[in-house]
Amino acid sequence: MESFKYFFRGNVERNNFIMFGKIHIFILCFMAIISILILMKKIESRKIELFIGIILILQQIILYSWYFMSEIDLFKEGLPLYHCRIAIICIGLGLIFNKEYIMKIGSYLGIFGSIAALLFPGLDPFIFPHITQFSYFIGHLFLLWGSIYLLFIKNIGMSAVDFKNIVIFINIFHIMMVILNKYLGSNYAYISSSPINIGKSLNQIVYTILVMMIFNLVLFLEYIFINKNLALQKYNKFSDISLKINTIE
Repeated sequence: MESFKYFFRGNVERNNFIMFGKIHIFILCFMAIISILILMKKIESRKIELFIGIILILQQIILYSWYFMSEIDLFKEGLPLYHCRIAIICIGLGLIFNKEYIMKIGSYLGIFGSIAALLFPGLDPFIFPHITQFSYFIGHLFLLWGSIYLLFIKNIGMSAVDFKNIVIFINIFHIMMVILNKYLGSNYAYISSSPINIGKSLNQIVYTILVMMIFNLVLFLEYIFINKNLALQKYNKFSDISLKINTIE
């Protein structure tokens, strides 16, 4: 019972996680291995979709249950207004209820956000082991794998309309977060200040504009890459059919 209480403790301490230490390197290797397996196996399965979706939603339920019980300021730090939390909820619900529109929002934000979050973890101030550390890595790992599955196995794609909608959404979201952060003294979407050492010395306005520009650029690159990948898959499929026809003849 004491171990359980310690694992879910709510009194703020300090973050002792070593970036690119042994544990971090192991997590990154595990991330890469599973990602490669998903891409190699190319298995589209409703069971896989439900499994990923349920894990993501459970991760959020457990995390927010802890927020309600802890000493953390829920409104300042606990709202689902970070890119990855939005993506996790969208992919989780999208996979469970088979809603393509929210799957798209989640995967477009999740593919980049999860990689950045796993490379440069922004963990809560607690000494290992703690629920937030497990929640952070489980959530971001499954967010990445879910995004890879949706974009490269299920091939949900990104049309010109999808690209326009996600760019409009993310820019409006960022502007709203700038206003909310000023009001709450928070840092939602990490739009007010950098969660890591990179960019800490920048003027806040310059930093905010830079983050918005980076997200627009990343979404544009995703749009180009996703459509090139889909075009290549269609070409390979057409080539295989042509080869079979020629073989029969």
